[in-house]
Amino acid sequence: MENEKETVGTIQGRLEILYKGVISEENSVQYYETLIEKTSGESEEEIGQRRMYEELRQEEIKHVEKFKSFILHWEEKLRTLAE
Repeated sequence: MENEKETVGTIQGRLEILYKGVISEENSVQYYETLIEKTSGESEEEIGQRRMYEELRQEEIKHVEKFKSFILHWEEKLRTLAE
C-alpha cells in the first residue's frame, strides 16, 4: 500500500483525517487546561493531579505540532501534484 501512487484524491483524503485529528488534539489540550484550572492544588494529591494534567497537556501540545507538520507536508504535496 505504501508504494501506491498518491493522487489529488488520496491526498485530500489524508488531509481530511489530519484536519479532524488536529482539532481533536487541540480539544485535548483544552481539556487538560480545564482540569488544571478546576484542581485547586490544596492537597498533596491535588498537587500530583495538577502535575500529571500538565504533563499530559504538554504531550497533547506535541501531538498538535506533529499533526500540523503532517498537514503542511501533505498540503505541499497537494500543491505540487495539482501544478
